[in-house]
Amino acid sequence: MDSIVLYAIALLLLVYRLMYAKRKDAAFLAVSLAAGAVLAVYVNADLLLMLLGILIFNGIASTYHSKTNYAFFFLALFFTYLVYSTPELLAQAMLLGFLSAAYFFTKHSKRMNVDIERKRDIAQVVLGFGFIASFLFVPGEYVRLALMLAILVFSFVGNYSSSNRKSALSKVLYSFEREDAILGQGAMWLAAGALVALSFLNDRGLAAVLIAIFLGDAVATLVGTSLGKPRLPYNKDKSVPGTVAYFLVTAVAAFPIIGYPALPIALVAALVESKPKHIDDNLDTAVVLTILLSILGYASIAM
Repeated sequence: MDSIVLYAIALLLLVYRLMYAKRKDAAFLAVSLAAGAVLAVYVNADLLLMLLGILIFNGIASTYHSKTNYAFFFLALFFTYLVYSTPELLAQAMLLGFLSAAYFFTKHSKRMNVDIERKRDIAQVVLGFGFIASFLFVPGEYVRLALMLAILVFSFVGNYSSSNRKSALSKVLYSFEREDAILGQGAMWLAAGALVALSFLNDRGLAAVLIAIFLGDAVATLVGTSLGKPRLPYNKDKSVPGTVAYFLVTAVAAFPIIGYPALPIALVAALVESKPKHIDDNLDTAVVLTILLSILGYASIAM
């Protein structure tokens, strides 16, 4: 497509965001755009497409629960069509765009319903198995695109459900959500963690991170809420059985994919997930594992 058209779209989006943005909103967006520019230059990606993508995905996150969100969703599909041949660029733009508005989702729920948590974790395990198993049968770039399209579709469905509370779909989705949380809050952070790995790791590294944040985390919660004791000495909200389960599931599932590095990866993932304070445990774990896996040689870009 003519770059003049893309420049025009990017400029209009920037003007729109600045017109309605508070000072904090604009600051977060500016940092993300600057980070995207640096990253695009470093990896020799198309700078215009990177910045355009960040603006679009920032729009999706910041207009969540509004009709404006639908316009950004279709812009995101258009952007995906433009860059589908470079899924890393799509993931990087999506990640930075979402994180630039992540403060909308930083209110952590204080109420935990065990039955809801178990439903969420079972769904998380099923999704995780699906994406991880697909690497065995489908080329990695298609798995990456499918994962990112799934994130987009879920954002669309979540936006629809939040404004149509009486619909059957809304009732189903809210049955998985904590009472005092924004619909899709947990899924947003899980998606952000997956996008970190999508942005910077090769297929085997990506699969290892997905195993940790989808399977290890979910099984740890299921075991922890079932057994409960003893508690970790440094975090009374976490249990020893849950942390051990996290380590074992991640190590066993990742071993056929990355070999012996699965052991330190699983140990680090379990320790990070068990620490007392998080931005979000899925995001924190994904960032730490992506750095570690990059050092171990699983990066998709030159480090």
